[in-house]
Amino acid sequence: MMNRLAVRYAIIRFQPHVETEEFANIGVVLVAPEMGYLDFRIETRRIGRLTAFFDALDARLIRQVLGDCRSELQRLAGYDRTGQSRLSLMPGESAEHLFATLTKDREGIIRYSDVRYAMHLDPAALLDQLFDHYVARAFADIEYKERLLERHVRQLLSNQQISARFRSKVYSDGLYTARFPFVGDKDGEDRIVLKPIYLGQKEPMNIFDHANKWLFRVNRLRRQLPEHVTFAVEGPAGPGPSDEAFQEVSTLFERNHIEVISPEASALLAIARHLQ
Repeated sequence: MMNRLAVRYAIIRFQPHVETEEFANIGVVLVAPEMGYLDFRIETRRIGRLTAFFDALDARLIRQVLGDCRSELQRLAGYDRTGQSRLSLMPGESAEHLFATLTKDREGIIRYSDVRYAMHLDPAALLDQLFDHYVARAFADIEYKERLLERHVRQLLSNQQISARFRSKVYSDGLYTARFPFVGDKDGEDRIVLKPIYLGQKEPMNIFDHANKWLFRVNRLRRQLPEHVTFAVEGPAGPGPSDEAFQEVSTLFERNHIEVISPEASALLAIARHLQ
C-alpha cells in the first residue's frame, strides 16, 4: 500500500498593482520533500481574464511577465532545455530549499500565497487538481453544468405538465441557509424537494467534495425539509475511477434517505406520485 506524502504548495499570483492588493491566480507550485519532487503548473496562454481585469495593462506586457515567470520556474524545477521533461532533484533538502526560496515574499508583479499543506498519494495528480481549482476554476464549470442540468429538469417538468406544482424555496434553521430549485407541494404543504446535481467531474475527489456539500446541506436542514428528498443526478459518461466515486456517493445518498434518480422524463414523472 502506498503511503500518503506530506506536500506543500503555494498559489502563484499576478499582482501588478501593489497599492490595491488586487491579484489573479495564474498557477500553483508544489513540493514533496520526501521524494525530491518540485513542479508547477502555470497559465500563460489564456490571459483574457487578466486583460479584462487589469485593463490598463498591455497584453504584450502580461504575456512577457508570464513567460518570464514560466522560464524561471522551469529552471528551478529542473526542466531540460526543451522544457518538455523534468529532471529529478536530489531528495530532501534541495527541493525543499528551492521551494522556500521561490515562494519567499518579495516585490514584483508575480507574488506567492502563504504556503499551504496537504497529504496525498500522488503529488503530480494533486498539482493538477489544485491548478484546476485555483486557476482553471473547475468549480465554476461545475456550477455552469449544474445550471444547465437544472434548466433541463425544468423543461422536462414542463413537458410532463407538472412544472406548476414545483417552485424554488429557501430553507433555513436560523444559522444555515440553502436554496432548493424545485419544491413540490400539495394543499399548501411541502411534500418533496428535488435537486438536480452534476457529478460528472473527471476527478473522483471533486465528485466526493460536491456530493458531500449537498449531503451536509440536507442533513443540516433535515427538520425543515419535507420527508421526501430527491437528487436528480447526472454522473460520469463511462466506467473508471470517477464512476466508482459516483456509485459510492449514490449509495451514501440512499443511506441518508435521499432518493437518487436520473434526470429523465420517466424518473421525474414517477416522483410526482408524492404530490398525488
